[in-house]
Amino acid sequence: MSAPGTAAASIAQPAAGLGAGAFVMPVITCIVAFALVIGLIFLARYGLRFMEPYLLKGRQTPNLAVMESVAVDQRRRVSVIRYGQKKGLVLTGGGSDVFMGWVEDGDAAMPAPGPVPSGLMHKRSPKP
Repeated sequence: MSAPGTAAASIAQPAAGLGAGAFVMPVITCIVAFALVIGLIFLARYGLRFMEPYLLKGRQTPNLAVMESVAVDQRRRVSVIRYGQKKGLVLTGGGSDVFMGWVEDGDAAMPAPGPVPSGLMHKRSPKP
């Protein structure tokens, strides 16, 4: 054994608290905690998917539905909604939302716009 004040004595004894475990254990703890949080997120995702019918049960509205929706431009959309037996048009997006009115349900469908035959075109006379 060497004398207590020599260099050989200080090399043989590691300093207290500076071993490999002082660095490795907190890293392992962080990795395990991260894996646990990710696992809980996935469990919550599947749990909410299972619970969704029960959570939305009180929010169902059988009388109100969006039938169709068409984009007018990047921000605005025109939607056909159904409330009971009535259908209406709603313009959403942009600065404000606008209810455009109720749609008449007729037996005869309106013809699609197409080219007008030249014999049916008339020139308008200027108003006096």
